[in-house]
Amino acid sequence: MIEEEEEQDQLSMSVDHHEYIVEDASSETDESSDPRPEAAADQFKNFTRNGMIKIGEESSQYEPVKRRFLAGMKQYAGDTDVVALHKISGSTLAVQARFAAFRVYEGAVLKKSEGKWQGEGEGEGVANIMYGWYGGSKEEITQIISHGFSRCNGQSHGVGVYLSPTNFLLDGLASSSADENGIRHMLLCNVLMGKMEVIPAGSKQMYPSSEEFDTGVDNLEAPRRLVVWSAFMNSHIFPIHIVSFKVPSFHVLLRNQISELKKHGPISVAALFPVLDIPVVVDF
Repeated sequence: MIEEEEEQDQLSMSVDHHEYIVEDASSETDESSDPRPEAAADQFKNFTRNGMIKIGEESSQYEPVKRRFLAGMKQYAGDTDVVALHKISGSTLAVQARFAAFRVYEGAVLKKSEGKWQGEGEGEGVANIMYGWYGGSKEEITQIISHGFSRCNGQSHGVGVYLSPTNFLLDGLASSSADENGIRHMLLCNVLMGKMEVIPAGSKQMYPSSEEFDTGVDNLEAPRRLVVWSAFMNSHIFPIHIVSFKVPSFHVLLRNQISELKKHGPISVAALFPVLDIPVVVDF
């Protein structure tokens, strides 16, 4: 299943990102059929005021996004409650401008990859647009939707904006924080990766090492960090969905995991954390 998700990360985005800009918030009525109380819907007004549309559970877009998110939650999926999904609309000039920039740079990356950048031989271009998850506070997510990215959130493999592929969504989760209602929020974005270069751990690189490259990763075969340099943070990243969700405290998750493992005999540390290099978030 994870392999299928990773394949979709790389293949589906070539068409997915084209549809969001043509929708207008006034044409969407998914919110009106939401069974949650009106007061609960009001807690997302910052999103809807800034060009996002709430997706109702009956929408054809709801389940694919929810499934992708829960696949990334891995062993914590069963304890995760998806509270709301929002998608981008073209109702604000700022969103339209950022989408236009994304498309322009997509064309530039395609042209370069075809070998036409400097009059080289022609070939089939690849923009390499992938899904990337970004975790933050509700305030930061709102600011990103309204004004775009404004800071670098990582420096372990170069200084840039770090996003996580679905298979390593838990890395992005570590950067999220619960709001006043105990709800966390993550952005699902289109990421224009182009030609990626490996950035070694500890590097302080801030730009592509040459015109050949567009973005960075920690591993070409199975990247867990998609690194977009600050100069391109609002041209190579285009947010498309916000997933709002609740998870129990870390201690509850751990207790549930221990209880389940006890049914099968003695417990090892490795059994408690199946993916040992996933960071543990202790402030859930």
